[in-house]
Amino acid sequence: MSSLPQGGPDTSTQPAVGPAATPSAPDPARIGAPERTGTVAWALGFLAYFPIPVLGLILAGLVQLIVGLAQRKHGHLAAVNGIRAANWGLTQLCWPVLMALTLVIAVLTGSPSPTGDGVRFLPGMETLVFVELGLFFAVGLLQLVYAIVGTVQASRGRRVRLPVIPFLRAPRN
Repeated sequence: MSSLPQGGPDTSTQPAVGPAATPSAPDPARIGAPERTGTVAWALGFLAYFPIPVLGLILAGLVQLIVGLAQRKHGHLAAVNGIRAANWGLTQLCWPVLMALTLVIAVLTGSPSPTGDGVRFLPGMETLVFVELGLFFAVGLLQLVYAIVGTVQASRGRRVRLPVIPFLRAPRN
């Protein structure tokens, strides 16, 4: 006696193949794999606290930019959070560039010190250089907040909605 039912072989446990297969069936290679959320792009923001002060922020900005852009290939949530991290990386990179340009202009418009040991900036440029230096430290503190909040939100499977300059647009799905 056969253990098969009268209607033929049991197909309830076999995957559907061919035209009967559903077009939205999950990829067998990804079954059981967690959904990518772009967490890594935000977590790499902690590189800003590399022991060399200015280099740490530049390194974190570059790495967040590169890894954030690489998240686009992983799908919807990873792409959105990755692009947002890349935008934050670009925002961070604006400050060292702006500071360097201001310092160059300040030196070029300044006059030699009477003692011969440096350059005296114009009063307005001196103020601008100190304000930008203060803002650079504020960006460093903001980087810590963004790295924590972005990492936590992305790891929980949420969109990271921190305000950043939108240099890049997230892909449309």
